[in-house]
Amino acid sequence: MLEDMSRFLINVDGLNVVIRKVCKKDLDKIKNLIDSCFSNWHAYYAKRGLKNHEVYVAEVCNDVVGFIEFKVVNIGIDVGHIYYMCVRRDFRGRGIGRRLVEYCENVFKSRDVSAIIATTQEYNIPVINLFKKLGYLIVDWYTAYRILKNIGANIEDEYDLMWKIYDYDDLVLLKVLKQPS
Repeated sequence: MLEDMSRFLINVDGLNVVIRKVCKKDLDKIKNLIDSCFSNWHAYYAKRGLKNHEVYVAEVCNDVVGFIEFKVVNIGIDVGHIYYMCVRRDFRGRGIGRRLVEYCENVFKSRDVSAIIATTQEYNIPVINLFKKLGYLIVDWYTAYRILKNIGANIEDEYDLMWKIYDYDDLVLLKVLKQPS
């Protein structure tokens, strides 16, 4: 477990990368990054999420090169929800996105969540491959609902799950951390 969840230094592909909690001075950089990474629809929600999600940034030489937005949602069990993640194009393929997700997973584990859920579009092959390598199941909403229901989630169906975590993309990326006791 990470002792200080607010700042973490790692070496990625020969780069010193600091992963730290967002601060106010980062917001314009993150908004620009969002505009360069996402369609208008997703950019709108990613920016909106900055206000009510936890956000961590990846920084190289005091420059924000990536971010991850997440929260914990209680649906009868605590579920970690990775809302948005992006790495600047010129820093992709170096493992920074992987490290952001792993860092986020450690935050969730320290909060004793039962499962982690993220979503993406079916054409987003790099993200799908990243989450597969990290041990996530790539499933549809109905399958995610069944798995979460089986470990104790209080949800009526897949639409209730979508509503409660407030996410609607094509595919669900799901990692179960704890089985029911």
